[in-house]
Amino acid sequence: MSIDYQTLKFEYRPRAVRAAGDDAVIHPVIVVGAGPVGLSAAIDLAQQGVPVVLLDDDDTLSTGSRAICFAKRTLEIFDRLGCGERFVEKGVSWRVIPWQMGLVVHLLRLLPNALFDRLLAGRPRKRRRTEAS
Repeated sequence: MSIDYQTLKFEYRPRAVRAAGDDAVIHPVIVVGAGPVGLSAAIDLAQQGVPVVLLDDDDTLSTGSRAICFAKRTLEIFDRLGCGERFVEKGVSWRVIPWQMGLVVHLLRLLPNALFDRLLAGRPRKRRRTEAS
């Protein structure tokens, strides 16, 4: 089943609207803000069995990219939470390659590309021999 994240909404039920028989749930932790830090904290606590409630002032997901890059430590934390690989698959990767006379080349991978994949693997494409060479 495919989810349309552009139209996804998270229902909020004010306390007065809830059924009269609902028992109040006590959460030992309240995380305020559903940004990267708040979501990571809430997921981490929930995975450890700590009841947590996440509060945010928006009932939709953000559209477009919200981060230009993540530090290695952030990706390590995302990996521990079980979502690191998906971030890496969706993100832009790069490789710094030492070049001549102390220069370096920064290769950015914006889209899947066979040449970039070969460069990352350290296997440059073999040049074809021509009549002139």
